Amino acid sequence: MDSRISAIFHVVSRVREFISRVIVGNAQAIDILLSTVIAGGHSLIMGPVGSGKTTLARALAKAIGGSFSRVQMSNETLPSDILGFVVYTRDGSAKIVKGPIFSNVVLLDDINNAPPRTLSALLQAMQEGKVSLDGNVLDLPNPHIILATLNTTEPELGLLPELSPAFLDRFMSSINIAYVGRSDEKRVIVSSYRIDDVLSSNTTESAITPADLLNAIKVVRDVYVDDVLIEYLMDIVNEIRKDDRLAVSVSTRASISLYRLSQAYALLNGRNYVIPDDIKIMAYPALGHRIIIKPEYRDVVKPMDIINESLSRVPVPR
Repeated sequence: MDSRISAIFHVVSRVREFISRVIVGNAQAIDILLSTVIAGGHSLIMGPVGSGKTTLARALAKAIGGSFSRVQMSNETLPSDILGFVVYTRDGSAKIVKGPIFSNVVLLDDINNAPPRTLSALLQAMQEGKVSLDGNVLDLPNPHIILATLNTTEPELGLLPELSPAFLDRFMSSINIAYVGRSDEKRVIVSSYRIDDVLSSNTTESAITPADLLNAIKVVRDVYVDDVLIEYLMDIVNEIRKDDRLAVSVSTRASISLYRLSQAYALLNGRNYVIPDDIKIMAYPALGHRIIIKPEYRDVVKPMDIINESLSRVPVPR
C-alpha cells in the first residue's frame, strides 16, 4: 500500500471507528458519508422519523473536530437565518453578522420543510464555497460540509413538496437510513445514555482534526481511475439517461460525483486505484437522489430499480 494512502486510510479509519460507536447497524451509511466527506462533497441523509439521521450528522461533526452548527428548518426559515446579514450602524459603516453556514460542518435538519427561496440561497454556498451578503462575497471555511436530513415520511404522505432537481443535484451523495433490526435496536436502547453523552459533551475528543481531513481530501484526487473504468462509469449514467421513465435527465455533475465517490471509496478500503465494484457500490448514493421519475411510473418503479437495471445491462470491464 502506498505510504500516503496508508496514512490517510488510518486517519479515515479512526473517524469510522468513532462514528460506529454511536451509529449501530448502519455500516454502509457510515462508509457513504465518509466517502462523500473525503471527496469534498455534501450529503443528503434520508429516512423515516427517528431513524438516526441527525445522530449520524452530529457524530461526524464530533469525529472530525472543527466548528459545528445546526439549523432546524421550517417553512419560516429565511436565507439570513442561515447565511447571515449586514447591519448598518448610525455612522453608516457596515457590520457583517455571519450565520451558521460559516461553520465547518453545517447540519440542516428537515430540509424538506424549508421554503424554495431559502433553498435557492444555499446554492452558491454548496457549489462555490462562498456566500454573498449585500454585495460582499465571503469565503466559507475549509473544510466545509453541508449535511441535510430529509424526513421521507411526510413527503410519502403528500404533506410536503418535493425538493427541486437543481437543489438535489448539489448533493454529491444521498444516504438512505432505515430502522435497524431488533438486535441492533436493543443495542441502541441500552447504549442511549452513552451515545447522548458522547454527542453532547464538550470534552469528547475528536478522532481527527480539520487539517487531517483536508489532507485526506487532497490525497483522494490521486487515486487512480483507469480509462476503461471511466468509460464504464459513463456507460452506466448514459444507460440511465436513455430511460423513458425519467422526468429529468441525469446531469454531468452526477457523473463527476460518481467518479469522485468511487475514488474516495477505494481509499476508504485502503487502495490507491478504483475497481469496478467501487463504481457499482457508489452508483446508488451518487445517482439515487438525482433520478426523478415521471408521476405515472412512481407507483411501480423506484430510483434503485432503474440503477439496478442499468448496472445489469452495462458489461463490467475485465
